[in-house]
Amino acid sequence: MPSLEENKKIGLLGGTFDPVHNGHLAVANHVQKVLGLGAIWFIPAAQPPHKAGHADLQDISSFAHRFAMLKRAVAHEKSFVVSDIEAKRTAPSFSIDTIKILLRLSAERVDFSFIIGIDAFLDIATWKRYTELPTLVNFIIISRPGYSPEKVARIISRNYPDFTIDQSAEIWSSPHCKGTFSLLHMEPVPISSTEIREKVRKGEDVSEMVPSPVETYIREQKLYTSHS
Repeated sequence: MPSLEENKKIGLLGGTFDPVHNGHLAVANHVQKVLGLGAIWFIPAAQPPHKAGHADLQDISSFAHRFAMLKRAVAHEKSFVVSDIEAKRTAPSFSIDTIKILLRLSAERVDFSFIIGIDAFLDIATWKRYTELPTLVNFIIISRPGYSPEKVARIISRNYPDFTIDQSAEIWSSPHCKGTFSLLHMEPVPISSTEIREKVRKGEDVSEMVPSPVETYIREQKLYTSHS
């Protein structure tokens, strides 16, 4: 478990990370720089609930492989840590359950911010107990091309009617919740894990898409190949 004492403001970046790539790291760096967070925790999902009905679920790499790639990717970033909290649970990786565990372990000494892409946030109403989430954490919503801020505003208005916006800062807050919703803009990094896996299967170069230690690990472990 990462230290909770040294960093009072912590960003939580979850995902499948199969594999972690330069786009994930760009988001983490941007959020930390702009918002001045003490640390970013990468939380790989053991059983991603939103992939449960997907045909490619059986092709997901083991938690051990995904965790190992993350550890190698952030090895030289002191404020980036990788949590194995999901591997210690047998249930699907629902965000609210993980957040509650983290808060219990921290005795609420820290301020957690949940980092999420705008496309995923638009589906927030499908998440388990989604109305409780802003009572526990802040949301940092990362913009992407093709998704207007107005869409975020509509989702928040529909699902969290007590929240009002500070237009100048693009931050929504409520007198009844400790958490806020912040829309954060950044230049897109057009990389996807799906594209990387497909390139590896075809024997194509992915050196510009993933950190060097991750590329080495993929090659040595023969990940994403037809015989892996």
